[in-house]
Amino acid sequence: MPCNALVMSGGGANGAWEAGVIWGLAHYGLPQDYHWDVLTGISAGGLNSVLGAAFDPADVVMMTDYISYIWHQMKN
Repeated sequence: MPCNALVMSGGGANGAWEAGVIWGLAHYGLPQDYHWDVLTGISAGGLNSVLGAAFDPADVVMMTDYISYIWHQMKN
């Protein structure tokens, strides 16, 4: 049985970019194609992973909406 992992890199703005990429995959692709057994990351990618870990894997659209919302609310 395969194990799918989403690994996200760090680097400040890369976290926002990653959030946009996974949002696009979930909203414009088939959500069932984007099921991850493992979410991991470092720095900004770690923040995305922690936020995503709060959701059931089947709720990938809701997860990406939430992560994108968090990034939109951040201020400099």
